[in-house]
Amino acid sequence: MNCNNTTNVTIKKLVNGGYGLASLSSGKTVLVQFALPGEVATIATVEQRQRLDHARAVNIERSHEGRVSPPCPYYGKCGGCDMQHADYPTQCQVKQQILSDLLERSTSSALKKLSSRVEPVIGSPLAFAYRQRIRLKVDQQKKVGFNRFRSHNIIPVKRCLLAAQPINDCLADLPGSSSFAELILITEQIEILYNPHDASICLLFSLTRPPRPTDRVRARKLCQDLDGVDGVTRVFLNGQTFALEGPFSASEEEANNRLGTIIPLKPPLKRVWEAGGFCQVHTEQNHNLIKLVLQMAAPSASDRILDLFCGMGNFSIPLARQSAFVNGIESQGSAIRSAVYNSNQNGLLNTSFEKSDVLAACNSLVVNDKKYDTIVCDPPRQGMSDMAALLGKLTDRRIVYISCDPATLCRDLAQLSSEGFTIKVLQPIDMFPQTHHIETVVLLEKD
Repeated sequence: MNCNNTTNVTIKKLVNGGYGLASLSSGKTVLVQFALPGEVATIATVEQRQRLDHARAVNIERSHEGRVSPPCPYYGKCGGCDMQHADYPTQCQVKQQILSDLLERSTSSALKKLSSRVEPVIGSPLAFAYRQRIRLKVDQQKKVGFNRFRSHNIIPVKRCLLAAQPINDCLADLPGSSSFAELILITEQIEILYNPHDASICLLFSLTRPPRPTDRVRARKLCQDLDGVDGVTRVFLNGQTFALEGPFSASEEEANNRLGTIIPLKPPLKRVWEAGGFCQVHTEQNHNLIKLVLQMAAPSASDRILDLFCGMGNFSIPLARQSAFVNGIESQGSAIRSAVYNSNQNGLLNTSFEKSDVLAACNSLVVNDKKYDTIVCDPPRQGMSDMAALLGKLTDRRIVYISCDPATLCRDLAQLSSEGFTIKVLQPIDMFPQTHHIETVVLLEKD
């Protein structure tokens, strides 16, 4: 960053990505990191482009009332968090405003009308210490940490304020293990996973080469080195050229690859996923997300439900207890294995899970004249482009759309609106405090 290239600007608003929007004296638009609405800031240009510049706020001349001092010593260096300069109520307000702004700027008249109807963000029960897992990079000097913003350079870290405390305890203990010192020599990245089921830790090493017998011995020894309360019970090894190996453990009792938690519904539900597989990293807020989806889906005992991008059954399993049938579709094999396992261990007989490309599966369902009362879809960040017409043929009633990207959400909602769906509720829920990321749950009903 060229800190000599500075100027003062007024931040008009925050836009998607958490950037402050401002104009330079030349009239050119600039996106500013670490700013808040209405602030007057001294900014330093980071990157110049033809249509807009990117900059960082290096001094605040007039601050927003919600501005606070970031508690993390790595803030501004590490590329993870980007909202720690705002107190938590301000973060939630800003996220609601960003979503409203995207709707207002949509070319869809249906979405423009909704810009004032975005519900207040459902805040998280934990603003810090909420992450169930973290992924750390390892550089050529074998330093362990997170990438800088828009960089492959690594910032070594000793703890992460977003990680659950047992993860930070493990991170502090790892350098004291000789087995870790040996394994890190052949490691590209490490995942530290907290298992809520038994309050233990699993480690997943991504290696630069296939493991050798001595590496497997070191993996087992690492569990012995870090045994104890909240200790490391299992180590897994994987890489780009070979499949996941493990678990390597000091005890035969730990010889499985599952992590799990209890969903506090009535009665409670058991839920597991495989190490290395996807799950929501914010366990407590995920429980609130599930309750929200159940509320919007409003399943009845006769309803047939289609759950697209179903993962390990995060929504399928709770929905199945209140409906006639749930069909889950997901492309990841480990997630489907977990979904089937979760269905069985909760005694459900009214579920079906299919490993398939979701678009191909929906085309097949349409060809076979399948219909559902409700479609639940939780796509990845790229959303569900060009699937609106298919969904319109698969249900005449209701869609519950869970989105992790407001831009692709707006695109998809515009397409669904053109297929005769009316947006009834837009409810943001904060799954990732201290970051700009926005999760939104939308209820759509067929006209």
